[in-house]
Amino acid sequence: MSKLQTTRHPGGKVAELRALATLTAEAALTASPEKQITVLNAAKRLDDFADGMERRKWKALEQQAVAVLPANATADEIRLSRRRQATRVGSDVYLPGWSVTARALPNAFLRSALFAAGRRVQSDNANLLAGGSTHLLSGEKLGTFKDITLTFSGYGLCQFDRLVYSTCLDYYRAIPLCSEGSLRYERTTFYEFASRMGNKYSVKAHKAIMASLLRLSFAQTRLRHKGMDIEVPELVSVKFEGSEPAEDFRGSDVLLLQVTTSVAELFGPGAWTAVDNEAARYVGLRGWLASFYAGHAHPKPLPVELLHQLCGYGSNKSNFRASLVRALEKLKNPTTPACSRVASYHISKDSKTIYVVRSSWVA
Repeated sequence: MSKLQTTRHPGGKVAELRALATLTAEAALTASPEKQITVLNAAKRLDDFADGMERRKWKALEQQAVAVLPANATADEIRLSRRRQATRVGSDVYLPGWSVTARALPNAFLRSALFAAGRRVQSDNANLLAGGSTHLLSGEKLGTFKDITLTFSGYGLCQFDRLVYSTCLDYYRAIPLCSEGSLRYERTTFYEFASRMGNKYSVKAHKAIMASLLRLSFAQTRLRHKGMDIEVPELVSVKFEGSEPAEDFRGSDVLLLQVTTSVAELFGPGAWTAVDNEAARYVGLRGWLASFYAGHAHPKPLPVELLHQLCGYGSNKSNFRASLVRALEKLKNPTTPACSRVASYHISKDSKTIYVVRSSWVA
């Protein structure tokens, strides 16, 4: 086999050029003195070409939501790639790697009205568990920044659903996502799920989790951003074993979860945020703001009206400003995790603009 023959993968051409550059440099040692400089310059040019190809390769990978690595990628290669984004290794697709002390979700979900700050959704839990008719949305455009369009179908979601969904994703923090059509499910119990959420198990918690998972299993999203369409036909698939809504609820009841590879497209470079576990458990407007500001690198003024639309607070605008101030004051508490702690905020005299500074930005 020739020294220049290499396995064909995204970095194969680069490896070939580097090998050729090495052979050319070695050839310069045996070349006549008048030709040595020419041969060494040729070796340098080959190395320069390899550098350029490598830069272009990584730039292209940065533009892809899911990085692609060969099946024989090293543990270090996988770890470094997953620090930035979702990563395909051979046929396996992984979410980004985040700490066990945090929960991760796409920024498109944390900076929109998908997980609304209102509390009305959970008031319908009993009706949903009983199989009663509840209001379903179809092709609803949710509040987002102007550079994103988020279309949603399913039952309306709330901040509790955000925590439940991030817990579902946490089951896939260290294992690959399921391929589309896969029969593989992650097996757990309601007691373990509640504990992983950071909550105590109770019958009330059991019902709330079950209702949330039902809402999430019906949810379908379509995202338009930077000229790309990302469609997630199912946020999570769930199966219940051991009890039906009309029966007794037990912590040992089995819960089966499945998250498929379509979700990985939402976890591109700079497109996701890991929020400290404690802040991830906040609910209502406080919870929405904690996750919203955790994903921003720098402070910037925002229209209060825009925040009202983004957080899904509801149609009642008259008391939004007061609720916003109360939530921000709670986030100023020294016990708030650094990723979400507010150092200060300023609302303009006409109450139309707000400027929030996070503690970590001024540390």
